[in-house]
Amino acid sequence: MESLEVIANAKINLALAVKNKRADGYHEVELIFQEIDFHDKVHLFKSDTIKFSTDSPILQHEPSNLCFTAAKVLVSEFNIPGLQIQLEKKLPIGAGLGGGSSNAAAILRGGLELYGLAYSMDKLNDIAVKMGADVPFFLKGGTAYGSGRGEILTSITMNSDYHILLILPEIHISTEWAYKNLNLTLTRKNDDHKFRGFRFQNLNLSEFNSEFYNEFENLVFRHYPNLLVVKSELHDRGAEYASLSGSGSALYGLFSSRTTAENALKMMGKKYKCQLSRPVVNH
Repeated sequence: MESLEVIANAKINLALAVKNKRADGYHEVELIFQEIDFHDKVHLFKSDTIKFSTDSPILQHEPSNLCFTAAKVLVSEFNIPGLQIQLEKKLPIGAGLGGGSSNAAAILRGGLELYGLAYSMDKLNDIAVKMGADVPFFLKGGTAYGSGRGEILTSITMNSDYHILLILPEIHISTEWAYKNLNLTLTRKNDDHKFRGFRFQNLNLSEFNSEFYNEFENLVFRHYPNLLVVKSELHDRGAEYASLSGSGSALYGLFSSRTTAENALKMMGKKYKCQLSRPVVNH
């Protein structure tokens, strides 16, 4: 095999709570990841060096992006000669959809497959954690409860019979900025679990509003009030649950009816960049 195409799916956060700040400077979080079928495409080729090209004008000028990092890791940790990467970028940057982390995970998995190398998932997860808290999730996929920095994962089963309307504003929100400016008014204890527990197994879409929230919404909506308008409009158009994903700027609405989701797309697509998607169930 001389080349390989790998799909790099996005994620949404169905729920996200930020707890105490850790000694290493990161925050303890609890969240629920959901993989979705909106994706980038990563084309990999055997090479003697690391080469990277993309149709994204932003990433063309960022030699330190996670795609390069993943390729360097493969060369150093698994002793491959090199890797040529061509990235077709559809996932917006700084939108809370995990695009960079997903690309990195796709390159790790795909590079090893391309070279026919065996590996242990434990070793790959240890490498992924060092690259970013979301990268381990993209190695796992599906629906998962995350704790720690988000890298400690447990697969969960939830209702996935819904349609997702993504709203993709032309706004880049830095995760670093979001954590730095988040005002945690209450001291959160490590054993104060928000989203962990059997009650979330097979949770119905109609129950999401009473169980889930995103800690970043108050901060982000205060600085970007137009995003709160978008969330309200998603509800008005029939979304049974709507939320910011991660620290934003992407928002999503979950619809039990495809027709309702398509009608919402038709109306909101006149004002915003939108994308219909579906959840990807556990592999």
